[in-house]
Amino acid sequence: MVYFSQLTNRCIFDNNNECLGKLIDLVFLDGKNYAQITYLVYRDENNYKKKIAWSFVKEFKEGTNEKDDKLCIYLNSSIDEVTPFFLKQKESLVGDILDKQVIDVNGVKVVRVNDLILGKVDNMFCIVAVCVGATSFVRRLGIPKLSGLASTGIKDHVIPWKSVERLEPAFHDLHLKVQRDKIEDLHPEDIADIMEDVSPSERILIFNSLDERKAAKTLLKSEKGIRGHVLKSFKLKKIMDLLENIPTDHAADIISLMPVKRGEDILNAMDKKVAAKIRKILNYFPKSVGSLMKTEFISVPTNNTARQTINSLRKTNPPSGTAYHIYVVDKDKHLIGVLPVRALLIANPASKVEEIMNKRVIYVRDHSSKETAARLMARYDLFVLPVVDKDNILRGLIKSDDVLNEYIPERLKRQKFLPLSIRHRQNGSHKQN
Repeated sequence: MVYFSQLTNRCIFDNNNECLGKLIDLVFLDGKNYAQITYLVYRDENNYKKKIAWSFVKEFKEGTNEKDDKLCIYLNSSIDEVTPFFLKQKESLVGDILDKQVIDVNGVKVVRVNDLILGKVDNMFCIVAVCVGATSFVRRLGIPKLSGLASTGIKDHVIPWKSVERLEPAFHDLHLKVQRDKIEDLHPEDIADIMEDVSPSERILIFNSLDERKAAKTLLKSEKGIRGHVLKSFKLKKIMDLLENIPTDHAADIISLMPVKRGEDILNAMDKKVAAKIRKILNYFPKSVGSLMKTEFISVPTNNTARQTINSLRKTNPPSGTAYHIYVVDKDKHLIGVLPVRALLIANPASKVEEIMNKRVIYVRDHSSKETAARLMARYDLFVLPVVDKDNILRGLIKSDDVLNEYIPERLKRQKFLPLSIRHRQNGSHKQN
């Protein structure tokens, strides 16, 4: 293994120990797991940039004289036998990767590539990984006084090439390399923070790597300008696909961010049933509970048994955010009780739901203010609250984090936290009653 910084500006010698020039770059051919080095690029005595095939390289070793005691490149042929070519404009160069951005998913921040690790793989010389740590930066600077940095315990942060977004020809100049599987694991707030630090084209690349739900949440957590750019960049069908595969309250929030005409065009083109649900939420007054409620919830009839209810849950596999409480309704969908999951699990399987449900239900009206919901949740220590209309028909539910988000000052919402705090939040879990 060798670092790219160790090879740049090093002499290239033929097998007669004659110098062709100094290496200034490497041409590579991108691949899924590695990127194969195909040519050395050097500057000759006339200051022309030329390249020779990597097949001429024999080895790397320290120079044979006092002036060339650093690592040098030795060829397996004489200068007369080597055929140099002029460099083409659109070739992929290793040097072009330096100072480009990557996402440090552990620290949740955008960092720059300081160096690259090269090595032999299956008889090919390849780019194996990129380095973004402090040690690689110091090594690239070549300052002797700082060479002891590695001994202090500060190590390179190395990202394997297979975890780096491929350099497709159309994106050769793109400054972003994304570890897609790792980005997907981040919290939407953290992804939104990252999107502030990258270019518009890079934001689209990040956004396209997310599933529909994570993409929607990230969009809603992003700055207004970023949201506008992302929405404008997508065609009608892509936005429709996104909105039809996320909770209707999120879909309504995204539609509300758009110009009225475009939002109406999207709703008219969507599935009629989904569009109707979204319109219903949009019709609520912005400061009402209805505009904030989620229309996905679990409800069962009173004559269900505990066994039937559990089997139904297994079949539907509801999202974790809606599975804490089950709401009991009559034949006309009126809310008459709430059934905590714990009570369901310990109940006699043959017991009727109406026998084990809690008949004292704390609820909020869909046209009530968000402040009313917040007060009820605080008073009764609830993290979820059912929402009913004027006829007491169950229409949805509202979660405490949605209510809390309404009252957190904007400056705190966009505050970036230390990586340790983020990792703690990702790896830990908060208790819910």
